[in-house]
Amino acid sequence: MASEGLFPNTWRYPDDLFPDYEVYLKSQVLGKISIPIDFTQYAWENACFVADDVLGIILTELQKQAEKYFEGLTIDRNFIRQGSARQGLKIESPDEFDAIVPFKIEGLRLQEVHLWDTAGQYLPGQIRLRVMNDEQIGMLPRLQREGVFEVVNGACFLNTKALQEQVFKSLMDKTLYELFLATAKRLEGTPETGRPSEVHVYHVKRGSRPPTMDLTVNVDFQDPSTVYVDFVPALMLGSEMILIPGAIISSPCDIAINFPRFGLMKWINKENADICEKDKELRWRNCSSAYEKFMFDICFMNRERRYIMTSCRIMKALVKRLKEQSNQAAILLTSYHLKTIAMYCVLLLTIPTVIVPSGFHIAGVREALGYFMTFVYLSLEKKCLPDFFLGNENLGKIFPDSHFTKIHVKYNLFEKENPRLVEAAKYCFPEMQNVLYGCYNDNNLNARVISYFRDRILTI
Repeated sequence: MASEGLFPNTWRYPDDLFPDYEVYLKSQVLGKISIPIDFTQYAWENACFVADDVLGIILTELQKQAEKYFEGLTIDRNFIRQGSARQGLKIESPDEFDAIVPFKIEGLRLQEVHLWDTAGQYLPGQIRLRVMNDEQIGMLPRLQREGVFEVVNGACFLNTKALQEQVFKSLMDKTLYELFLATAKRLEGTPETGRPSEVHVYHVKRGSRPPTMDLTVNVDFQDPSTVYVDFVPALMLGSEMILIPGAIISSPCDIAINFPRFGLMKWINKENADICEKDKELRWRNCSSAYEKFMFDICFMNRERRYIMTSCRIMKALVKRLKEQSNQAAILLTSYHLKTIAMYCVLLLTIPTVIVPSGFHIAGVREALGYFMTFVYLSLEKKCLPDFFLGNENLGKIFPDSHFTKIHVKYNLFEKENPRLVEAAKYCFPEMQNVLYGCYNDNNLNARVISYFRDRILTI
C-alpha cells in the first residue's frame, strides 16, 4: 500500500470528535473559553486556495531565478504542507499556513557532523554539514562567492547564514519583484481589451525569522483578506524507508513508508549562548517534520486519538484566550508545545507499550482533556518538556530503527525560553483549571501513565 494514498499532502479541515454522551461538551467548552474555535468550510477553502496558488506562483518564479543566478541550486516546486493547517488543528481563523520547500545543491556529498556546546555537551538534533568532495565547489562559483562554503580547521562546511541571507532572501526578493511587475501589468489591462486581467492578484511582503521566510499575502478578492505563509527552505538530507507496525495504523500488516529528512538553517542562536562562535553560522537543525506529520495523520484513523486531537484544539483556544490576559503559562506555551504534549498523549495512551494494560481505552474528550491538562501541569511544574523526537526511548515503537531512534539525548523545549517566564508559568496554571472547570476529568486517570510521564519522560 502506498504511503501517499494513506497520507496525502493536503491541508486538513478541523473535525472535532465527541462521543454521543458528550454531545454538549463542546458548547460548554466554548462558553467557558469565550472565543470562537471554528470557521466555515467556505473560508477554509478560500484560504487554502490562496496559500496553494501563491506558493505555486512564487515557486515557479523562484526556480527560474535560482537557475539564472545560482548554478547547482535546485528548488522543488512540490512543497510539503506542514503545521496546524496540515494537522487539522487550526482554530479561530484559517489564515496561517506552513510550507516546507525542499532544495538541494547538486553534486555535493555532505556529512552530518554533531554539534557540541562550549562545555562539551552534545546538542541533540543540531548539526553542521561538511562538504566531503571539496573539488566540486569550483563548479558552484556563485554560491562560493556568496560565502556559502566556509573552511574551518581544514574542513569545508555549509554556512547557513550566507545561504539564508545572501542566497534565499536574494532569490525571494527577485521573485517578489517579478510578481509585482506581473501584477502591475495585469492591473493595467490586456492589449486586446484594455481592461484588467481577471487572474487573481496578490500583494506579497517578505519577513525573516530563520529558518523561516514569513510571507504576508494581501488578497483583494476574498475573506480572509490576509493570509500568512511560513515559507521554510529545507535542504534534503536523504530519506529512510520505515516498516511501520500494523497496529499503529489500524492495519492487519506492517506497511513500509518513506520518510524524507531535511536540514533547516538555524544560524540565529538566541536560545543557547554557549555555542562556539565558529559554529553559530554553520548550525542546522535536523528537521523531524515528516515524522511529526505522520504522528498527526495516524490520529484520524482512531477515535481515541481524535479525542486527543480535539483536546489539543481546546487547549490551543484556551491558551490564546489567556494569553490576551497576560497569563504567564499561556504566554510560555506555544502551539508546538501543545502539539508535543498531544504526541505524548498519543504515544502513552494509544500505542501498544508496557505502560497501559491490554484493553485500555480513552472514554471520550473529557478524559483525554484530563490527561492533557495533567501533562501540561507536570511539564510546568518540572519546568521541562522534552522534544518528542529527541531521546525518546519509546520512539522505536512507532518508527522502528529510524534515524531519530539513534539519538539518545533529550532536549528540553523550555530551554530556549526566558527562565523567569518558565518559573512564573507554573503559578498561573490554576487559572487554566478554573476556566475549564467541569469540562475535563482528572480523577480516575491511569496512575502508571501519569507516573511514567512525570518520572521518565520529564527527566533529563
